[in-house]
Amino acid sequence: MRCSVLNISQVSILEQALRRCKAGALMAVTVGAFSWVGLAPMAAAQQAPAQVRQMHDFDVPVGPLSASLLRFGAQSGLQFNVDSRLTDGKRTDGVRGRYSVEGGLNQLLAGSGLTFRYAGPRTVLIEAVPDAGNARVLGPLRIEGSTGDLQINNANGSGDTTATEGSGSYTSGALNIASKTPLSLQQTPQSVSVITHQRLVEQNITDFSSLMNQSTGISTVTGANGPLQAEFYSRGFRIQRIQMDGGAPMDIANPDYGMVPQLDMAMYDHAEILRGADGLYNGYGQPGGVISLVRKRALDHAQVIVEGQAGSWNNYRTMFDATGPLALDGSLRGRGVVVWQDQDYFYDIAHNEKKMVYGVVDWDATPSTVIGIGASRTWQDALPFAAGLPRYRTGASLDLSRDTCLCVPWGQYDIDTTEIFGRVEQTFGEHWNLTMNWGRTKQERVQVQGTVNGPINVMTDGGGNLYQGREQGVSTQVTGDLTLAGSFKLFGHEQTLVVGTNYAEADGAGATRYTSPAPMPTPVRNIREFDPYDPAYARGSEDVRQSYSPEDLSRQFGAYASLRMTFWEPLHLNIGMRYSKRKSSSISQLFCAQVGGCQDFDTGEAWAQGELLFTGAYRVKTRDLSWPPQVSLVYDIRKSLSVYASYTDVYLEQSGLLGRDGSEVEPITGSNIEGGIKWAGRDGRLNASLAVYRIEQSKFAQLDGDFGNPDDYFSPDGGTRYCCYTTDADLQRVSSGVDLEVNGEILPGWQLSFGYTSNKNEETGTLSFQNGAPLESRLPRHLLKVWTSYQFQNGEWLRRLSIGGGANAQSSGYFEGNACLAYDITGSTCTGGFAPFQFTQGAYVVVAARAAYQVDDHWSVALNLNNLFDRTYYQTVQNSVSGNWYGEPRNLMLSIRGQF
Repeated sequence: MRCSVLNISQVSILEQALRRCKAGALMAVTVGAFSWVGLAPMAAAQQAPAQVRQMHDFDVPVGPLSASLLRFGAQSGLQFNVDSRLTDGKRTDGVRGRYSVEGGLNQLLAGSGLTFRYAGPRTVLIEAVPDAGNARVLGPLRIEGSTGDLQINNANGSGDTTATEGSGSYTSGALNIASKTPLSLQQTPQSVSVITHQRLVEQNITDFSSLMNQSTGISTVTGANGPLQAEFYSRGFRIQRIQMDGGAPMDIANPDYGMVPQLDMAMYDHAEILRGADGLYNGYGQPGGVISLVRKRALDHAQVIVEGQAGSWNNYRTMFDATGPLALDGSLRGRGVVVWQDQDYFYDIAHNEKKMVYGVVDWDATPSTVIGIGASRTWQDALPFAAGLPRYRTGASLDLSRDTCLCVPWGQYDIDTTEIFGRVEQTFGEHWNLTMNWGRTKQERVQVQGTVNGPINVMTDGGGNLYQGREQGVSTQVTGDLTLAGSFKLFGHEQTLVVGTNYAEADGAGATRYTSPAPMPTPVRNIREFDPYDPAYARGSEDVRQSYSPEDLSRQFGAYASLRMTFWEPLHLNIGMRYSKRKSSSISQLFCAQVGGCQDFDTGEAWAQGELLFTGAYRVKTRDLSWPPQVSLVYDIRKSLSVYASYTDVYLEQSGLLGRDGSEVEPITGSNIEGGIKWAGRDGRLNASLAVYRIEQSKFAQLDGDFGNPDDYFSPDGGTRYCCYTTDADLQRVSSGVDLEVNGEILPGWQLSFGYTSNKNEETGTLSFQNGAPLESRLPRHLLKVWTSYQFQNGEWLRRLSIGGGANAQSSGYFEGNACLAYDITGSTCTGGFAPFQFTQGAYVVVAARAAYQVDDHWSVALNLNNLFDRTYYQTVQNSVSGNWYGEPRNLMLSIRGQF
């Protein structure tokens, strides 16, 4: 009997028809709430594929796959074409909850070995998963170590197997950051986290600082230009590098050749965060961690997203995102994103305007070759609040209003960032892939500073001074990464090998700093009466060059290899080796900036204003082969539960320093040892992990003598290297703690992200200036970040509603030091002695909430409310001179989003 297209809406009748079909016959079943008989072919053709990606409520129980497809079709309005031999004997775990049609179908087919593609506007062809390498495959893809091969990635037609857009999930089936190849969270032997596209949307994460503020185990320290230039810490160490699409590392810490990560998250699908050392794929092992931002790719179907937002403090934002096939029968696809944002801040005067354009094109050159190219441009023009608030000389808070801004109307911080990038993915057979990533990022920065610094007198509220300055520079970073990854059979098991090489170049030549021509900064008579429009604080008519860097270049080359071996099915051994080579060079020039000129009182030599005082050069070369190798063990207690232990080396070069014998000082070395347990539940929809770790660093260079003695401290080659240092000092830095994380679907419709970290770090040793004290005392020991949401499952109107909320909580931190009681501005010396101080930022909890309503299949509206209880707290504390920043008061953001 040949099964024909059946236009029947009753599932039971369709099931009977299905059973009557002979094995091997082609079934074409059309199901829907209404009969399609009589619909004009032209009208049906006008139904765009994007319509089947609208959100629907599904209730398909566990059972035979064939019957479940029929029920799914009845609830989605799709027509399935499937050979019955493909579904015979196969079962599914069903689909319950609110999903896009594609997302729901991916869930339904999870673990079946089947995939799907569109044969028409509402016609879907079910077929066996083809050979790997066809980047246009939409269905479930095999992820190494994934429980049940659950397809919660690539649910929306992206060529990236780690993409999370359209999954609706808080977790991911696979990440690349720790393996260079898709590997499940459960099988990754390090602490890794993901912030999925769903969380980016729900928590209104639109910039990099907001992203890091919501990442497990990450502490954000507001930088020299407030939220426009933040620093990020993990396990007591600063995070200094990011990757784009898992490529070579880029610097975000160096003030000249590094990039200020003012990145708009509308360009990215998700973010992957690794905590702890990662020297295998990122050159020299930094103990803080690394972040990988994964860009959005073009989709295989037409999709348009528009969003408008309006919020507190005149915060307005619009976003437009369009993607789909361009030509060549869908082999050429494109995507474009445009963003405009204009905002004030909760403190006076400060302002920021941002414009961003992003475009990417993907081309299936052959069935096994995918080529992608793209570019982005971001313009950011800001009037910043630079330096933050000072404190009293005693360390006590000034208790100023949160809207206080020690700003000047002529302040400026403009950042112009341009990037171009490319990607080639080549598949060889079923088991091997070659991936090449390259990129070039150029960032132009202009900063005009008017900062108020200085400890405040308790009696007079004076003591601060307004300093003027200007900086400008261009940083260019070029990266390239080539990785070959694949698997082979040995000892009766599948083994995985990754080999590759990467290159990173950062150039910051041309950085110039200017200072005010005035002989001294302007005193602030009373900090509580500061008026930014006071003529006394007007900008100087010209700037005097203070320093210039004609050369500032860093080049890093790395080669790596990683082998994942399975000798006995529950036990997996990972071994990794890295070779790194680095070359850095810089030339710095210092100029006389004083109005009356400069003079060396020891030699009598004098210079006029603007004349060159000093030229210093720095050259360093270093290379390293990691030894012992990075190694880890993963033991599968059962399919969904694993334990692991891992070792990673820490290596930081100090080759610019010399010992008394003229030899280069040994590098800082150490280890990152970690062990834990990971669990994947609900077929991978829920991931949990618990880890304990210990990081040690030693061999820190210490001066072998006295800075004031020319025989103990000098440069034998004119500033390239310096003598004389030793690494025999009793000095060590140690960081240890616990990470606990849970992400994913607790129950149908209920998503949870929970991250708790406890970290103790300290520096010890007889020569340590802070023996037994934390490396960064202002960072909390305990950090908790929670976000959850629930999509109602029942009721015609109620099921359109979702609610959510969360909290960021941390324990107390402190800062201590010495405040100068009287300062001679002309001589730049403290003349009144010092008074010790210590102040504490107490523990605090900041609560957020969200409510969203799906108006129809296209439009939704959401309201995000942050700092719900309007808690007053310092987000960052520094010292009595400056660097103290309030956290945001209560604020809201209203969003209207359309998806077509």
